[in-house]
Amino acid sequence: MLQVDPGPERAKLGFMESVLANFSFLLDLGFRPTQEEVTFVRYESPTVFVNIYHGRSSFELGVEVGGLGEPREAVTLYDIISWAGALDTEGFGQHVMFQVSNQEGVQRFVPRLANLVQRYGMPFLQGNYAAYTEVLEARSHAVADYEKQVQLQDLRRRAEAAWEAKNFAAVVELYGPMKPDMTTVEVKRLDYAEKQVLKAVGDVLP
Repeated sequence: MLQVDPGPERAKLGFMESVLANFSFLLDLGFRPTQEEVTFVRYESPTVFVNIYHGRSSFELGVEVGGLGEPREAVTLYDIISWAGALDTEGFGQHVMFQVSNQEGVQRFVPRLANLVQRYGMPFLQGNYAAYTEVLEARSHAVADYEKQVQLQDLRRRAEAAWEAKNFAAVVELYGPMKPDMTTVEVKRLDYAEKQVLKAVGDVLP
């Protein structure tokens, strides 16, 4: 990722000060700030870290929580809210939740981040291994599902072209791996293509 050093004007947004004020509840949970920068604040407890950041080039506000031991892979605030089943409740349908580039936005949304972490993130702040495992497994499944959908999209595009070209052997070959995910129309096309392939084979047999 491209790193852009924050200019002196970034300090005027008051991100660091707002984080330290609104995430002070972490102190009661045994956390202490270990890094305080214009666009990045890190807290650590004996077992867990919390990173609150304001993207240097993207201006995205975000939070990451992870274990200082295992698991070391951090979960994002989006992961946490998704795990809690609260994406719709909180009105989030995409990964980029807050993107602000002025002081008013920082002062409005940093408290929102803190509130969300308090509301949904307690198991992660407490180092609940099961909660981390569930989120990381869900993330892995989401990646696998995305890759599958990309593959299906490519197969469908190629199968459509083969169907239009009346290349029924190719239609059968391309639709084969898709059988569990085929639409009604695709099932009918596959059935027709298989019959045409069998018919063609029969026509050339002595």
